[in-house]
Amino acid sequence: MRFRKAGGCVTISSIEKVNRVKCCAILFMAASTFANAGCTTLFSIGESAEKQARPSPEALRSIIEKNASFDLKKFPVGFWNYLHMSSHAEHINEAEVQDWADAGFTLTKSPSYNPKDPEQLQLMKDLLKWANERGMKLIVRDWRVYGDELPQLISDFRDNPAVFGFHVCDEPHGESCESIFELCRRLKKAAPERHAFINLGPYGPGVAEWLGFDTYADYINCAAGKGNLDFLCFDNYVQMNPGTSGWDDYFANLRLIREGAWRYGIPFWTTLVSVGHYHYRCPNYDDLRWQFNSAICSGATGVLWFFYYMRDPHSNYRFPPVDEYWEKTHTYYDLQRIQTAFHKRYGDLFLKLAPTRVTFYPEAFGDGEVFTPNELLLDVWTYKKDRRILVGEFVDIEGRRYMMVVNNSTTNNAHVVLTFPKHAKSYSWNWQGKEYEGTAYSHFGTEHRQAGYVAGYWLAPGQELVQRVEAEGIRKTEIATPTDSKNENDQQKKETP
Repeated sequence: MRFRKAGGCVTISSIEKVNRVKCCAILFMAASTFANAGCTTLFSIGESAEKQARPSPEALRSIIEKNASFDLKKFPVGFWNYLHMSSHAEHINEAEVQDWADAGFTLTKSPSYNPKDPEQLQLMKDLLKWANERGMKLIVRDWRVYGDELPQLISDFRDNPAVFGFHVCDEPHGESCESIFELCRRLKKAAPERHAFINLGPYGPGVAEWLGFDTYADYINCAAGKGNLDFLCFDNYVQMNPGTSGWDDYFANLRLIREGAWRYGIPFWTTLVSVGHYHYRCPNYDDLRWQFNSAICSGATGVLWFFYYMRDPHSNYRFPPVDEYWEKTHTYYDLQRIQTAFHKRYGDLFLKLAPTRVTFYPEAFGDGEVFTPNELLLDVWTYKKDRRILVGEFVDIEGRRYMMVVNNSTTNNAHVVLTFPKHAKSYSWNWQGKEYEGTAYSHFGTEHRQAGYVAGYWLAPGQELVQRVEAEGIRKTEIATPTDSKNENDQQKKETP
């Protein structure tokens, strides 16, 4: 999923992508030169005074409603699964699925399999049963998605509650895109209740030529528009380059995908890196938590990890959650702690929210927006001026406002001070996920001042705080609820002679 030279993504590794290359081979043969025609957007994006993109209320409503249509009870967290039932069947069992659930995985990739082999087909059905018993859904990898046997594939799994959708392709690019996106549209038409999964390639220097588009935004537009996608997903691993050398591309990618999600009124997911390889460092606990929280703070409503099982050792890959000896590594337990805590504290909260603004303090990465005051948050500052903070703002279907603040560092602790409007009320979530009135669990003192309501927090590297904020000056009409609209219409009817 990451194949970089100094100039950007330039090639595909046959070792890393053997299954995906096979999956896309049929599409490549039928592909023609890709044109941007037919990639019109659904919602316009406004601009702030600083020329930053802003979503329309209609797009925000659409994102929330689309997430609701998925009927997910838990925030989707999964991993890329490169096992194949033909060679790893002994490791595909109920105990493994329990390990997935114990680590906080809720919606993940299935292994590949041969549906013509009765034993493998039965094992896939067993796998789905075990997943369903644990409240988990799977994205099924089945080669029948590419050919004339698509109707049979859909028939086999149409009524299976554990099937979220079907894998189509990873990092579509160049002449393959037209056929891949058309296949997604065909799949959605044939099975409206299922979801086509494609993972878009990364943004970075030199990537436009490889993708086959003038701009990365064009790439997103055609994936969402021609593919009729229910959600966007992409990968980028440069955030695990040495130091912060890849952070501009990482946050630029999140921003571009978020703006694409606003244009089409659909949510977005991201693939993060859990295994050290190439020049990407082995992520430790703070690295993993920072990736997870920075992605969600930036608007992601689903996270996948690259990857979970080591399979056969190759290149310089090391320390995935399960190693080449089928033993759990420290990475497994780090992810377990991060994901379990998130599920317990926030549950499905972020599936009910849409991102409205993402800002940085004191300076931005990836041409992002530096924090400026608004009616939700008046000020951000840190005791040590070199500390970096990421601020995500959200809205729910009732127009209530939320904020997520992340210590935007993988190494430094931060003492951050937030100033809210006077007489503001904050609501947070305890360890058991119950909302209560008060500041987040990481707070370190509060004070009412002339400037507003001031709260201090200590945040470890990558640690988050989440609060719902109410105050007289905070808009609560950014999204009109269906109930509100209905009541207004009913009232108008009553008042009409």
